[in-house]
Amino acid sequence: MSELVVEHPGWGTTLQDAGRPGYAALGVPRSGAVDEPQRQLLNRLLGNPPDAAVLETLGGLRVRATAPVIVATSCDHAVTVVPAGGVIVVDPLPGELWGYLAVRGGILADPVLGSRSTESRSRLGPAPIEEGMRLRIGPDPRTPLVTDHAPPRRPDDLPIGVWPGPRVDWFGEDALDLLTSATWTVSSETSRVGARLDGPPLRRLVDAELPSEGVVPGAIQVPHDGRPVVMLADHPTTGGYPVVAVVDPAHLARVAQARPGSTLRFRLVR
Repeated sequence: MSELVVEHPGWGTTLQDAGRPGYAALGVPRSGAVDEPQRQLLNRLLGNPPDAAVLETLGGLRVRATAPVIVATSCDHAVTVVPAGGVIVVDPLPGELWGYLAVRGGILADPVLGSRSTESRSRLGPAPIEEGMRLRIGPDPRTPLVTDHAPPRRPDDLPIGVWPGPRVDWFGEDALDLLTSATWTVSSETSRVGARLDGPPLRRLVDAELPSEGVVPGAIQVPHDGRPVVMLADHPTTGGYPVVAVVDPAHLARVAQARPGSTLRFRLVR
């Protein structure tokens, strides 16, 4: 069986597939790739099943193939044949936070609650990637390779769509106007769990504590300091901060890929 040997694990590198939906009532987040469109694109290029697991990394990942393998990475969006002994290096694209490596056949691991995704808070799922690990590659799916590359993703600086949240009435009447007119800076407090944004504080009218209630990916929670936090793949399934808005799922990967120090703008979807 072909394997990938981890020569350098990089930073924050984990195995991610389509995630494990349906367990929020047990406190288990969906997880999966923070940039799900990227994972899907690489697997389509390789003819993999839609739920095939890939490697997700903050950069510096280096693996060696023990036998010829066919791969695609977010670095080039190209189908590449790597010979036995060949080395693959994965870094995020300029301006992006996360990079991905997909292999034809997918990367195998024992599923936990139906998923091969690693959840960063509880470490549910496969262990985080470490030096010396040998990652098994699944059998060839016997599907045609219909193209050898995908067009590069164009930088998108258009405002990110958001929907009014369930607790918008906890804020001043201008809260949504402020959210959608200000320019927000992604702080260094960003991870697979969420991205904290710096900008004008969103003023709360209700200072009482909110009993914990369900939270979805893209929910924009606002703590008492008024600095919004966008929930990402490994977010807690419940939260006690009011949700002023929710990022449109079609745009959530842009938030996840925003590097600290970069800026985001929002627009209201009605």
